[in-house]
Amino acid sequence: MTEPFVQLEDEGILWIKRWMDSDSNIIAGFTTRDGGISMPPYQSNNLGFHVEDNPDDVLQNRKRLAHAIPFPLDHWVQAEQVHGNHVQIIKAEDSGSGAFSSYDAITETDGLITSEKNLLCTALFADCVPLFFADRKQGIIAISHAGWKGTVSNIASKTLESFKQLSSDIKDIEVVIGPSICGSCYQVNDHVIQHIEAKYVDSYQGSNGEYYLDLRDLNYQLLLDAGVSPSHIHISKYCTSHHSSFFSHRRDQHPTGRMLGFIALG
Repeated sequence: MTEPFVQLEDEGILWIKRWMDSDSNIIAGFTTRDGGISMPPYQSNNLGFHVEDNPDDVLQNRKRLAHAIPFPLDHWVQAEQVHGNHVQIIKAEDSGSGAFSSYDAITETDGLITSEKNLLCTALFADCVPLFFADRKQGIIAISHAGWKGTVSNIASKTLESFKQLSSDIKDIEVVIGPSICGSCYQVNDHVIQHIEAKYVDSYQGSNGEYYLDLRDLNYQLLLDAGVSPSHIHISKYCTSHHSSFFSHRRDQHPTGRMLGFIALG
C-alpha cells in the first residue's frame, strides 16, 4: 500500500499526497515535531495549547504553520478533545474557534466536519489515530481524533453518519488514516480489550492482561463495516512512537507536545 503522506519543501509538514495530486481544492496534512520554537520537553513544533508549554510559543508555532499552509489562523477551527465520539458540523460562524487559545474551542468534541470553504478543521495528536475524510464529489471534509476510547465508541462510524446528514453517499467517501502509534508499540490491558467487540479480535495480540493493540487496523475494520470501500481507505505507515520526528505520549510520557492534523476546502 502506498504511503498517503509526503513531506515536501515545508519543514515539519506531511501532506496527503493523493489528494494534493488529484484535487487542488483540498488542503490536508499533518505536522511533525520539527521546525518550531517551543523549548524542551516540547521541542520544537508543539501545536497544543492545553499542555503546559508557553502559550506564546504555541501561538508562534501556529502562525508559522498558518503561513506555510497557507491558511489564516482566524479561519481555523479547533475542538476541546475529550476522547469521545461527538462530531460537530462546522459553519462559518465557528471560524477562529480554538485557534488563538483553548478557551473558545468547540466544547467536548472529537470530530469536525464541514461543507463550507475556507474553514480549516484541525485536531491534535500524540499517538491517537487521525482520521481524515473527504467526499470530493459533494465537497465535504472532516477530521476525527480516535484514541482507544474514541475508537471503541466508533467515532469513525459517527463521522460517516454526519456525512449522511450533509447528503453524502458512503460510496463517495475516502478516508486517510494518519500517523499514529502502531500495534507493536501500543501495549494495553484487559480494561481496554474488554471494550472491543469479539469480531475484531484480529486487531490485537497477547493474553493474560498484556496485549498489543493495532488501533489503525481496528479503525480500518470499523470503516469497512460502516460501508466504506476498502479501495477508499489509505493507511499511513508512520508510527509516532517509533519515529522521533513525532511527539508520542506513550514513548515520551508526560509532558510532551502535540502534532496537528488539518483539512479544508480551499
